[in-house]
Amino acid sequence: MAKKPADSFERLFPRRTLFSGKGRSALLWSSLAAITLCLLVFDAWLIAELLATRGNLTLPTDQSQAISALTGESAESARVSMEKSTLSFEQQGILPVVWWSRDKYWGPVVASAYRRIGVLQSNGSALTVLLLVAVGLGLIWSLFRSRARQMIARQTIDAVTAVRKTLHRQTLRLGPSDLLDSENNKVLELFTTEIDKARDGAQQWISTISRAPLEIALLLLFAVSFHWLVALQCLIPLAACWYLVRREQQRFRSARQLAEARCEAELRTLAESFRKTRLVRGHGMENWEHDQFGARLDRYTSNVAGLDRKERLSRWLTRALIVICGGIILFLVCSKVLLTPDDLTFAGAITLLTVFACLHLPMHFFWELPVARRRASGAADRIYRYLDRIPEVGQAVGAKFLQPLSKSIQFSSVSYSLPDKRKLLDGVDLKLPAGEVIAVVSLDPLEAQAVAYLLPRFIEPQAGQVLFDGEDIAWVTLESLRAEAVYVGDTDPFFTGTVLENITCGSADFSLPEVIEASKQTHAHNFISKLSQGYETVLGEHGEQLDAGQGFRLGLARAALRDPALMVIAEPNETLDDDTKSLLDDAYNRLTRGRTLLFLPARLSTLRRADRIVLIHQGKVDAVGSYATMVRKSALYRHWEYIRFSQFSRQQELVS
Repeated sequence: MAKKPADSFERLFPRRTLFSGKGRSALLWSSLAAITLCLLVFDAWLIAELLATRGNLTLPTDQSQAISALTGESAESARVSMEKSTLSFEQQGILPVVWWSRDKYWGPVVASAYRRIGVLQSNGSALTVLLLVAVGLGLIWSLFRSRARQMIARQTIDAVTAVRKTLHRQTLRLGPSDLLDSENNKVLELFTTEIDKARDGAQQWISTISRAPLEIALLLLFAVSFHWLVALQCLIPLAACWYLVRREQQRFRSARQLAEARCEAELRTLAESFRKTRLVRGHGMENWEHDQFGARLDRYTSNVAGLDRKERLSRWLTRALIVICGGIILFLVCSKVLLTPDDLTFAGAITLLTVFACLHLPMHFFWELPVARRRASGAADRIYRYLDRIPEVGQAVGAKFLQPLSKSIQFSSVSYSLPDKRKLLDGVDLKLPAGEVIAVVSLDPLEAQAVAYLLPRFIEPQAGQVLFDGEDIAWVTLESLRAEAVYVGDTDPFFTGTVLENITCGSADFSLPEVIEASKQTHAHNFISKLSQGYETVLGEHGEQLDAGQGFRLGLARAALRDPALMVIAEPNETLDDDTKSLLDDAYNRLTRGRTLLFLPARLSTLRRADRIVLIHQGKVDAVGSYATMVRKSALYRHWEYIRFSQFSRQQELVS
């Protein structure tokens, strides 16, 4: 028989992992807490019996030997009433409990404690000891529960920490392929909200499994052994009531969700009326619109009132069931106390009711366990759908080292489409000589961006080849390719860390003088030296913030430090001041020496300095040439430049 595949919850929290190490410790602490709770209930019963009987016990004289056997002493201390033929013991501590428990499984333990612990043989000292024991057991129970929760929390935190690390690695594998940057918020939600949901569900699941079964079993055993007939008589209506109440609550939650969805739909329909005023007034539809609005408002009001009636009815049914069940249980217990007080004392009845009350919480956890598991499984499923995605780009088996670019970049019949089947590149054929400044533009910015992303293999062509000096880059190592084709993005200029760490990317292969030289080459040294701690200044959320120009120059310094043969530069779209523009122009002149620069330009001056401009339109190369040639011969390019850089388009951008 084939093994049933594990669901996402079990993949995220395997049982062998949850109940090993800290999980096993949590199981132990939860078991101790359950045992301590039962001992606390038992101690409370001893206190209640002591207060109810005041340590007084009256027995027939023929029971003198039996009481002597239990207490280990003769019955001479008792007052003997010859007329009634009874023995009376007064203020003897828990002696009445010892006598009543003689036939219970715990009877010998209580009798032994009474014989050996003298303070239990008088009322005052017995009450003091039992109260101290109750306080101690309460503290111990709280400690055990706290330790169990702590172990469960640590175990689940360890599990989700491993998943967060896996999620981070998967993001690094998939992230460069996200042309639209649409996955960032989704991944962040997975990393925070969804993992927290899964962790909370796992904590509730472990806590319930490790605590509830033993706690329920011990409480039921105590109740049945206390008085098996009354316990069974009470448990039947109690279980029926509990089940019916839970089903009614579940039914009402489902009905409420449906009713709320209807109310929300009606409310959205009503809201449409506030957006149709021009149409209504223009066509004289006021009366008709008033009638329609009134009818919809009446339906909405009726739905809200109906939901309120259902809620009140559900509450009434729930309370009625609880009251009826409570009445039945009280009748059974009280009638037993009245008819046969020797079998069940008043204090014993209170203790039995307390046990039934203590059963509610673990039973509630058991009832809610499938809901918590489904919620956690849903979160885990969304996480694993992301983790199971195959990266678009991978390193080929037997990939070889790429030599620095020296001759040409060639696109051979390259096609690429987005996941929604939108085609960005459609059989692009293009050959660009190395050592030039190249600008790639397109009316759809994603088309030019796709060309730029193909060079460091952030994305993979779905057809065709990209060749460096005639070598298909799909068959070279990613490390050597990305060392020679460095991408400088406009949206990711720096990360949280020191300036030095931002430029070196945490690598120890670069010395501070090399970093300073690269920063000077891109004019980043100017503003870095003015920061509070220079190259040790912390950037990011809790550190210094850089403007768009500073962050871009920092990114250029990061790329220049690696001295790549090809730099792919996406210029920032933010408006830069004149000083920054002149610094960037000089930085470009320095970076051009001995390498190829490919720009996704955001400035007209960058286009004018380019040796070659490539215009992509509807997935194909529409025109290639110098700036002067493109302006003179390509109407589509002139249109693109106009909508991108004309005075009117700039004013429109400022207004928007």
